Order: sequence, then C-alpha cells, then structure tokens
Amino acid sequence: MALILCDVTCWVGGFRPVENSRMEGARAEAIRAFIAVPVSDEVRSTVEALEQELRRIGADVKWVVPGNVHLTLKFLGNIRPDDVEHLKISLREALGGVTSFEATVAGLGTFPRGRGKPRVVWMGLESGVDNLRSLAGRVEDACASLGFEREKRPFAGHLTIGRARSGGGRLKELAEGARELRFNPLQLRVDRVNLVRSRLSPEGPTYTVLESFSLGG
Repeated sequence: MALILCDVTCWVGGFRPVENSRMEGARAEAIRAFIAVPVSDEVRSTVEALEQELRRIGADVKWVVPGNVHLTLKFLGNIRPDDVEHLKISLREALGGVTSFEATVAGLGTFPRGRGKPRVVWMGLESGVDNLRSLAGRVEDACASLGFEREKRPFAGHLTIGRARSGGGRLKELAEGARELRFNPLQLRVDRVNLVRSRLSPEGPTYTVLESFSLGG
C-alpha cells in the first residue's frame, strides 16, 4: 500500500450504574464496556502504516494497537454484569431492522483542530456518515431505554489511532505531520455491531466481544 505525503481533516431505570452504586461493596465485578463497529484487516494495515510514519516525529503519544482500532458508537463506562444481558436484548431489538451499508474511511486529523497541541489523532469518514449517525442513534435509544445517560455531544464518527500522554513532546510537530500525511480512501463494510468488554492494563487494553449483532443485507 502506498502512502502519499495532506491536509484533512443510571440511574438506569431498574439498574444502578457501577460508578454510583460502588458495586455495593464490590460484590460484583465491574465491566468496562462500549459498543462499536469493527474494522477490516485493510483498515488495520493502513493504521499500522500511518502509525509507523507518525512515530518518526517522536511525539509523546500512546498509539492504538492496530488490532484494537474500532469505530465507537457508544461508550458505556463501567457497568454491572447483569446489565450485559439487558443490553443484549435491547440492542438486538434496536438493530433488528437495520441493513448493512458501506462507509469510506478517509483523511487524517487531530483534535483539537488547528496548530495547537493535539490530544487525539484520528482517521475520518468520507461517506456513510448519515447511515452511521442513524445507527448510533438506534444504539443511543436502546441504551437510554435502560437508563444509560445519553451523549451530550452529537455523534461524530472517527477511528482513534493515538492519544497524547502529556502536553509536550513534539505534539505541535505531530499535528503538522498529520496534516501532511495522506492515505488512499478505504471501504468499510458496516455489517455488524459489537458489544465489547475492555480490560485495562499497563500494557494497554484487551478487548473481548460479549455479543455481536449482524446487520441485514
């Protein structure tokens, strides 16, 4: 693949959130979870190539392992084990009538935008944005029906590939490098949604799919 050197850019009704209940004396194990669209091997390979280029800048960034890259639809945070089954039922109902579709991954950017010090490095989306927004809305409604708090910001689909560890360490140079780095647009087939558990460790997170919901079509 050729790289071209550009500018882109709850109280749960019936359930109590882990954070608020404090697990009632930690009688149950907290599950850190999110809901996401998995990406293809082609996207992961491109992420690896982009990260190799950006690492040369020497910025103080924690790069996402390519195999862990995903498109987040909803971050749940810490939930209780018995919430998982309720989420499976609610998401299965919400996604039952959704057909699969194509999206295009294109463009590399940083947040905040501009020439300041970025906190996040991301890959953007060029097409399929409306369908992804609708998909995220269904997921949001399904979670809200169980009492999970709705996102305050509108959905903005992207793939996070790096996060700054600190406010220094050549981050301005990183933002400039990301603006100049191009890659060929990538097709992303959105044909499933995963409910994922994340286990954190000093080496990085480990993801386990708790349930996968296939989209029709």
